[in-house]
Amino acid sequence: MSKPLIRNGGKPLAWAVALAIGHLAWILAHFAPATMSPDANGYIVQGRLLATAGATYFRTDSPAQFVGAHWLETGAGLFHSRYPAGLPVLYALAWKAGGLSAALLLNPLFASATVLLVFLLARRFADDGSALLAAAVMATNATAQQHALDADSHAAAAFFLTAGILALLRFADKPGVGRGLLAGLLLGIVPTVRYPEAIAGVVVGGWLLWQVRPIARAWPAVVGAALPIGALMLHNASAYGSVWRTGYAITGEQTGFGWGYFAAHALPYMESLGGSGLGLFFAFGLAGLAGMAADPRFRREGVLLAGIAAGLVVLYMAYYFGAGEGNLRFLVPTFPLFAAAGAWLLARIRLALGTAGWAPWATIAALQLTIGVALDVQTVTRTGASLRSAAQVHAFLEQKVPAGSVLVADHQLAESLDASGEWRLVEESLVAGNRMGPDGPPPEATGTKTGQPSPRQADKNQAQHARYDRLLPEDRREQVWEDIRTWAGDRPVFWIASSHNMIEKGLPEGASTTVIGTVDSAAMPMMGPGGPGGGMGPGLGGTRRGIPGAPEAARGFGPGGNGPPFGGRGGPMGASSGRGTAGGALRTERLQLFRVSFAKS
Repeated sequence: MSKPLIRNGGKPLAWAVALAIGHLAWILAHFAPATMSPDANGYIVQGRLLATAGATYFRTDSPAQFVGAHWLETGAGLFHSRYPAGLPVLYALAWKAGGLSAALLLNPLFASATVLLVFLLARRFADDGSALLAAAVMATNATAQQHALDADSHAAAAFFLTAGILALLRFADKPGVGRGLLAGLLLGIVPTVRYPEAIAGVVVGGWLLWQVRPIARAWPAVVGAALPIGALMLHNASAYGSVWRTGYAITGEQTGFGWGYFAAHALPYMESLGGSGLGLFFAFGLAGLAGMAADPRFRREGVLLAGIAAGLVVLYMAYYFGAGEGNLRFLVPTFPLFAAAGAWLLARIRLALGTAGWAPWATIAALQLTIGVALDVQTVTRTGASLRSAAQVHAFLEQKVPAGSVLVADHQLAESLDASGEWRLVEESLVAGNRMGPDGPPPEATGTKTGQPSPRQADKNQAQHARYDRLLPEDRREQVWEDIRTWAGDRPVFWIASSHNMIEKGLPEGASTTVIGTVDSAAMPMMGPGGPGGGMGPGLGGTRRGIPGAPEAARGFGPGGNGPPFGGRGGPMGASSGRGTAGGALRTERLQLFRVSFAKS
């Protein structure tokens, strides 16, 4: 272990624990048992299926059945999530203990634990005050807190990566079987949560070859990592046909990397990291990583942290799926590393300047935390409002709609309601005759059909396409409703919508509706990235601007600044744009719940 430059007295660990607890209290004050993004649907529904059915997949029971955006068809009527099963396994365990609410509490816990881990990591090579500042930087990061409230993978990836690095460094300090197994297990879990973060394993492998002599002494870490990675490979073989094949391969995204994308995305990412991403601590963290790697006293930690951070940043810069604020969520696992390295650099400055060193240290800390707290309050408050709105609608439906009933809802609301699995969901656009819904244009314009990586799966839900696509609108509407009635059996059918006109136009001949109740709700946000740091947050509208000369996927397909997951065609500029209506009140709309009655045959 490298000797810290300065060590303060007092009880800094207790302060760090208090900070983490305060952070958790802040997040839980805005928590609600609901999901708000397509990504969350891809993870939490897997967890529910594991907890209730012992499987990571489902088969559709009707051609009218709703299927979430990130569920891909791997066989006739058989759907697997594009995301790995590591985090869903943890969700399933929590679900067994306390249902949906318990599962959704995991990400707030991961995020708050990461705040404490950042302190412990920075404390290895910085003074206690600077280590506490690093933890505070993480605790006030708007992007990280936004994803602490959503059931996607970024908070978990940051936790396991930071915990794994800390355990690995302690294993290197004092090799032992238990320490090695723990380090390997924690780091091995990371790619089971997010596939791309497997690149950290390459850095860790090289670092072990450099640091451990003889290399055979590293076997506990290798064995520990092999356990979760082996389980992931077995799952991939079962779900996608090969241990190396992932859900991303189905839509061409597994190989969606290139230098053209890197050239288009590097500058927008750096601008965003130095802005709403990490603020001042991006520059200090980057310089700190370089300084640690160059300083013989801290080279061991510096090379490891710099290698992992650089690997992840470059990887996502070279990824086809956009850049800038809208995709900063991909880099959340690097934030603890930049924060810790920035703390090291500030500690060096403070030490070099002596008593005067407090002035720049305090100035930088004040600026960083003032901006961070302001963005954090805005983002967490709005994200919490969106979650509470979704939870309010869910609670209203639990009172009015019997479990197992057929429920028609728009795509975004259906994706949120799908988390609990209480109802048989049908997407409103299918009933209303709109095939240009969230699954986008016809199959020939998407994904592997064009050779371009895309979030959309070509030919997804083949049974639905085969049954409805070639019918005239009138015939198609009647066929959809016939299938809904068959699927419902003797159960009632409901429709929740903000527009009664749409319902009247979408009903089959002879059908009628009865108003069951109303619920006021903040308008469901478009599930494109948005808000400070982006990433599936609240806000409306938004466009995605293209980059001249960039590959097609970088120009057109990708998230809008705060709009739909699949943005508009490219314009003349570079980064994703828009932050929704940040700073203002969420738009409120009144949803009406109707019971649909059919004419007797």
